[in-house]
Amino acid sequence: MAMNFKQNAIVVLLLLGFGLPMLAQSDMDNRKFRLGLSASPNLSWIRPDIQGFSKDGLKSRAGFGYGVMVDYKFSDSPNYLLSTGFNITTNGGGLIEAWETEVVESDTSYTFLGTNDRTYRMQYVNIPILLKLRTGDVGYMSYFGAIGIDAAFRTRAKANDDYKWFAPSASLKPENEDDIDIADRMNFMRLALNLTFGAEYNLTGNTNIYLGLGIHNGFTNIFNNKGNNRVLKAQSSGIPELDNLGETIVSEKRAAKSMYLSLDVGVFF
Repeated sequence: MAMNFKQNAIVVLLLLGFGLPMLAQSDMDNRKFRLGLSASPNLSWIRPDIQGFSKDGLKSRAGFGYGVMVDYKFSDSPNYLLSTGFNITTNGGGLIEAWETEVVESDTSYTFLGTNDRTYRMQYVNIPILLKLRTGDVGYMSYFGAIGIDAAFRTRAKANDDYKWFAPSASLKPENEDDIDIADRMNFMRLALNLTFGAEYNLTGNTNIYLGLGIHNGFTNIFNNKGNNRVLKAQSSGIPELDNLGETIVSEKRAAKSMYLSLDVGVFF
């Protein structure tokens, strides 16, 4: 009899131990909306979609984002949320392509053939639209996963060019260039799949610290479809291929997608 009582007591204590955390009140129980601020360092790269582009390894670039987060409880449950907001994000990457440049000196024209290792730097206003699935509070912690899209609108696009010329002339060869405005070649809108996973820690009341890892997989071309937005046909060496008249051959339209991983840190109020 005593043994049965002890066993029953242990079972009750175990149930209480597991049950109490699940009974903790969520910060979304009694409200529809909550706002937050976030900062998001990221690591980005560009994936080429045509053979005319090549990459120098991963050719990644560090970027940064910051903005406002909004969660909306669209049902009675605090575990299902529509997550949105906006953030200003910079990202980019690098691509290599065949390149031609003409230099005029003393009424004489010189043509240089080679490759251009271009580093792209883009800035976007990004609006995520996500379905967030959030656990109940386990002590002071809750965990979440979110899936949806990023709708981003370009505000700036610049590039740094690093040239390698075939049989260059030391006195005339074009030098590398920085901060070139390439906005006229880039698409205004970028769409991406957004997968984010993370956790929140309740500091006090409705104030939660937020930490997430975001995977942002672009699925639209970062380049626009203007007629002159094409790469030159390249030889196996990477430099432009010439036709029978000694002219470079215009090839495919530029096509590539941008990707990045973000570490999202923020606070909900």
